[in-house]
Amino acid sequence: MRTTVLVPVEKVFCDAHMAKDGSEAEATESLTIGGHAWDLCLEHGVVFTRHLMDALGVPSGPEAAPVAAEPSVTEAEHDDQDDAEDDDVAEAEPEVRPTVMVSGEVPGYDWSDAREAVRNLGYEVVGRADANTVLIICGEGAERATKKLQDAAQFSIPCFDARKPGAFRDAVCAGEFKGGDPLPVPVRKDARAVREERASETQAARRWAKANGFDVSPKGRLPITLIESYRAATRQAA
Repeated sequence: MRTTVLVPVEKVFCDAHMAKDGSEAEATESLTIGGHAWDLCLEHGVVFTRHLMDALGVPSGPEAAPVAAEPSVTEAEHDDQDDAEDDDVAEAEPEVRPTVMVSGEVPGYDWSDAREAVRNLGYEVVGRADANTVLIICGEGAERATKKLQDAAQFSIPCFDARKPGAFRDAVCAGEFKGGDPLPVPVRKDARAVREERASETQAARRWAKANGFDVSPKGRLPITLIESYRAATRQAA
């Protein structure tokens, strides 16, 4: 038969806390001098130890006797620190990077390299203008991107003409794009003409891919990376 026996546990409280304000802090050590003994918490143990070391001239350098660890931060202090950190996080505003639209093909750069160069200068590349758009970079064929040109005109977004020889490279080397060029005049094409132009380019890209060892299907859409490689090769040949 199992019997449960309740054994009372006696707690010892810090005499310094009791004498100061009557609060009950659990004692972790005792201090005995002559015939007197005091039960102290960790905090008051450190304080009294330092008082005795100062009074007795005990050195406080590396050769000094070991001293109890500093009192731990109380729960209330932890809460105060957490609140202060939360306030700092709330006050810190997220970094807003200016955005740039890239329209058309930049001479001397393929599609991904041109956009990566823009990002490296601290801009975000977007497809449509937003509140943070500060520039539109127009390359070859930019006149066909009517939506982007309309947004640039509507919001008075400066234009950087990347069709000028070396203009884009010089801006990347200088670390800054300066817009002040006129916007290209939009060229409107009917849906049928656009479909025919895209179909013709797709067929030409498919023939180029097969001639250069790419494995492509005889029908269907081609990957955009393959299309861009074909365009880059065509520009280089021209």
